[in-house]
Amino acid sequence: MRPVFRYIALPAKLAAAGGTVGLGSFFIYTRHTKFSPVDESDSLINLVEQKGWNPHKNPMVKDLFVRRVPLENIRPELRDSPAKLTRALCAGVWANWSFSIQRALLNRSRNDTNRNHLWSDEELLSSEYDQGTLIADSFEVVEKIGDQIVIRGGDSPSNKGLRPLGAALELSAVINEQEQAVDFGFKSVFFAGDRPSEVMPMPGFVVWLHLQYAKLLLETGISNVMI
Repeated sequence: MRPVFRYIALPAKLAAAGGTVGLGSFFIYTRHTKFSPVDESDSLINLVEQKGWNPHKNPMVKDLFVRRVPLENIRPELRDSPAKLTRALCAGVWANWSFSIQRALLNRSRNDTNRNHLWSDEELLSSEYDQGTLIADSFEVVEKIGDQIVIRGGDSPSNKGLRPLGAALELSAVINEQEQAVDFGFKSVFFAGDRPSEVMPMPGFVVWLHLQYAKLLLETGISNVMI
């Protein structure tokens, strides 16, 4: 599987098949998830620069989706801890049905080298997502700080060097005391990491698929924190 398709395999298949519920139902399901632009000074972009993953400073596809949920709808044991909320969100993103098809495709490359990665629903739901956690031969937790979990993607974690499609994801949960709500975030940046390039790392239709997939991952992940 070429690196560019490791992350968007599921939405591409859903688009080709027309989805199980149709685009109308999809947009209704994700209607509360809002897009927000990502500034060039954003901490995730700074991390990519610090790690040297985009040494040529190539153009990036960057986006942030945010979903606000009232505290009264959150599981009581999570309400006072951003760290617990973020961990539960992360578990929900990777263990939920929205990632299961892609996980099944990735499972075809499962071998003795990546057998210790998180693969099953049980492993994905129970993990603490500490730094170094490996997910389905496709993602690696590189930072876990307070209300943020940062994950490297775009290729197998076994590729420690520069990647044709580099990616970084940030999952977050911020408690808004004034609004009595939690703002859940799914942020991502993609770039060509292994060569100079003046063009975006994905064609337009793949960017669109990625945006829909990111919304879906966040929305289904949030189901793991709600009552």
